Order: sequence, then C-alpha cells, then structure tokens
Amino acid sequence: MFHAIGKFFQKEGDTSFWYGIIIVGTISAIANAGLLAIINSAAKATQDEELNYYFFALYIIIFLIFFLAKKFAILEATKEIEKILKDIRSRISHKIKESDLLTIEKLDSAKIFTRLTRDTTLVSQSATEMLATVQSLVMVFFALIYILIISPIMFFLIVSALVMTVMVYSIFAKETQRDLAKSGVLEDEFFNSLDATLSGFKELKVNTQKRGFIYKRHIGILENLYTLRSDLSERFTAIMMFAETFLYILLGAIVFVVPHLVLEDSVTIIQVTAAMLFIIGPIDNAIYVFPMATKTNIAIKNIYKLEDSLSTNLPNINILPEHNYFKDFESLKFKNIEFEYQDTQNERLFGIGPIEFEIKRGETLFIVGGNGSGKSTLMKTLLYLYPPSKGDVYIDNERIDEYNAQSYRNLFSIILSDFYLFKDLYEMEKIDYKYVNELLSRMGLDQKTKFINGSFTNTNLSTGQRKRLALIAAILEDKEIYLFDEWAADQDPEFRKYFYQTILPKLKSEGKTIIAVTHDETYFDCCDRAFKMKDGQMKTYKGKL
Repeated sequence: MFHAIGKFFQKEGDTSFWYGIIIVGTISAIANAGLLAIINSAAKATQDEELNYYFFALYIIIFLIFFLAKKFAILEATKEIEKILKDIRSRISHKIKESDLLTIEKLDSAKIFTRLTRDTTLVSQSATEMLATVQSLVMVFFALIYILIISPIMFFLIVSALVMTVMVYSIFAKETQRDLAKSGVLEDEFFNSLDATLSGFKELKVNTQKRGFIYKRHIGILENLYTLRSDLSERFTAIMMFAETFLYILLGAIVFVVPHLVLEDSVTIIQVTAAMLFIIGPIDNAIYVFPMATKTNIAIKNIYKLEDSLSTNLPNINILPEHNYFKDFESLKFKNIEFEYQDTQNERLFGIGPIEFEIKRGETLFIVGGNGSGKSTLMKTLLYLYPPSKGDVYIDNERIDEYNAQSYRNLFSIILSDFYLFKDLYEMEKIDYKYVNELLSRMGLDQKTKFINGSFTNTNLSTGQRKRLALIAAILEDKEIYLFDEWAADQDPEFRKYFYQTILPKLKSEGKTIIAVTHDETYFDCCDRAFKMKDGQMKTYKGKL
C-alpha cells in the first residue's frame, strides 16, 4: 500500500531528494525513541535519588534534534509534493491543450475536473500525514528495539499483538479497496448528475416529469453513495476500535497480569508501560492512515488513467510554429473529403462526404441545410478539428496535415453553434478601446457590459447578446477567414439585418473570406455562392431549402 504511493513519488520526483527526506525522517524517529529511553533513565535516576542534570540536558538536545529534523522533513516533503502535483496538473493540462477535438469530446468533463481537483487534493492532504506516519512507525520500530533490550518477553507479547492487528486489517483490506473504488465511481456519477442539473436547468424547469426523473436519479446516486460510505465508515471504525482496544488490553495485561506470570521487576514493568503509552498514539495514527492510503492509491490510479487516455492520441510530431504561415493564401480547397463518426467497435455511425469545393480569398459563402444534415460536422472538418477520414484539404497548392494544421487553423476566427465566450481578449496588441466601445454601442451591448483592462465586465447575457459579444471579439481578432455557424439564428430582426448588410460587407471589403451557416434566404444576395448540406452531402444551392 505505502509501496505503491512511494513508487508514485519516486517516479514523479527526485529520488535523491526522497532518500534525503528518509534519512532526516529516520533521524527524527530515532531521536523520538531516544526521548523515551532518556525519560525512563531519568525516572530511574530520580528513584535512586541521583542528580539528573545530565539527563535533562540530554533530553533538551535530543528533543531539538527530533523537533528540527521532523519539521525539516515535513516542510520540505510538503513543498516537493505540491511541486509534483503542480507538474502533474500542468502536464495533463498541456496534454488537454494538445489533444484533438475528438479525444476531448469522448472524455467525461466531470472526471477531468475531479481528477485534477479532488484526486490531486487527496494526494496532497494525505501525503504529509502518511509521511508523518512513516516517521512514527520508524519511531515505533526503535521503541520496540528498546523494549527488546529491557524485556524480551514483553517485546514478544507486544509484537505478537501488533502482528495480529495487521492480519485483521489485511483480511478486510481487499474488500475495502474494492468498495472505495466503487465510492469513487459513485462520486463521478454524482458530479455528472449535478452538472446535468445545472447545465439543463432551463429545460428541467419547464418539464416537471423530466425534472422529477432527473432528481430521483440524482437522489438515488446520493443514497447509494451514503449507504456505501456508511458501510465503509462502520468497517473502518470497527477495525480501528479493535486495534485500539487490543492495544489497551495489552497494556492492561502488562501492568496487571504479566508481573504475576513472569519474573520481571517493577522498574522494568514501569519502563515497558511508559514505552507502550509512548507508542500507542503513533500506532493509532498509522491505523487511521491505512484507509487514507487506500484512497490515495485509487486517486493516483485515476490520475494516471486520465493521463493515459489523453496520451493515446497525442500527436508525436513537430508542429510548424508559424502563426502567419498561410496568411497570404489565395484559395482553400476540399478534395473528396470524407469524415465519419465511429462507435467503440469502430462501426460507422454518421459521416459526411465525399465533398469537393473551392473558395477563393475574399469570397462570402453561405451553407444551408436541415438538422442532422452534417453542417456542424462539415464546419469542424473544414477547421481541421476533425481530420478527414479520406480526402485532402489544400491551402493554395499545399496539403494540410498534422504538421501544418495549427498554422492553417490560425487563419480562422470562429463562432460555432456551441461557442464559448471568453471574457478576455487574448494576444491583441494595441486594442483600440474607442473602437471596442463603438462596436458595443452598435451591438446594443453598451448598457450590458463594459470593456476594461482587456476584459468584458459581464458575459452573463442572453444567447443573442452573447453571440453579438462573440462577434465583437471575432472582428477584433482580425483573422483572414471568418466562420459563423447560425450566428443570426438568435438575433432580433435589426441585428440580423445589421449582420448581413453591414458586418459581412465590411469584412468582405477588407478582403476577408466568410463562410456562414444560415437559413436566412432573405439575405442570400449578400453571398457570392451558396451550398446545401443534405444527408452528409454538399451540393450547390439553387433554390429554396
């Protein structure tokens, strides 16, 4: 159990550092056990009415060694542990950043959050306690050596009791670990259920039957989690109380029974009793830490499992770094492009293609199509967020692949149907605040939000307002290609008209290329060409939808 956790810190940290911590911790533990020997020796000296200034001075010195060594070991280990967890979070965050969209879409977002918050926090909280427990166990070891020196019989009795305690715990350990894993799964289900409740709050508020069903399932998860955790608590409590009771029975036996069965003088009995009182606390702490260690092992496995799932599809290549690599392009071409979604058995679920079309620089292209026709999939394939299953994307005569895909994507400013609105405008030098405020006024947002220090003060807006704010951010990005997925669908007539008759012509006059998914046939005179998506196929649009 501790071995697995030790391997984790050995793998993630500096081995020589941990060896140093072990040495310092051992010194602290030996000093702690030394305090016991000094106390007993001083007590004996007092009984013999001898001066004990020597023992007092030695006690102070040994105590300082114990205190300073333990403080150093715990503080330095805590810093190292936090650094390890920072590096793990950073490493996983980097892999999330570098992952493709399909990988992220397949992952459970609730699990990502719990792995990087709950599980790493558990490792952080438990690591220092386990380190202190290891130090305590080392101290117990040397205290037992001391007992062996003064009374081999007492040593045998105490070690036998400790071995029995460990055996009792090991009987329940496997079942306990399995139930703790179940508890983690139920916690993930709870977070998923809570996320669904918050994300779908509007839908649930207007549907009593659905809300009741979701709530019933949510409460069912909590009941199952409560039952399982209650059983675990009872089990842990029973184990700890057994161990504690057994130790106190042993202590009672040493004081009341052993003197009548073996030839041990009263001084020896007192010394062993003092030693037992000295080590009962550390043993209790060790028993308490065992279930925590089991939880930590599970947390570590969860973290590595998430990282492995991210690592599986990471590109093992050198990405071209140039942000403006294709800035002066003349055309974008799709040649026999196909993309398909697959299930876990690699069976085809839905796909688009083959699709072939070309758009020239500065053109405005509209795409129409019903729900499920493949428009959103086309947009993600066009952005190379979904690498084509077949066919090729070309910028001028250069084929897009995993090496230059990011440089290609840097051409685009996008507002997809499931867009995320960032409060901050990133990497935009010399932002014209006057122009931003002018756009806010034109979009009817100047009374809803302000632009201060590179950030919008409020993004808690209606869907139409959020889309208008996203459009402002997209315009300020000043990219070569603009991709809008149903931007006007949630707008009032005046803003819809402003979008088609003012925004799009202005972008076009600046040489921008525009691809817009839309159903607004009234404004089809604002585009150069239109295409229609149906059943994953794309054809030139010649009439009504």
